[in-house]
Amino acid sequence: MTNQAKPNLRYPACPRVQKIQDFLLVSSFALWAAVLGLSPVLAFHVLMAN
Repeated sequence: MTNQAKPNLRYPACPRVQKIQDFLLVSSFALWAAVLGLSPVLAFHVLMAN
């Protein structure tokens, strides 16, 4: 066969860029987990302070 793989523009070929994208994805999940986990606690403290 003479078919060659064509580079896909949706996925970067550079490993450094892939590592950065992985870090951003994981950190965005961590940020949302922190926001969703801390918001009830902060709401409780605000309601109890009044």
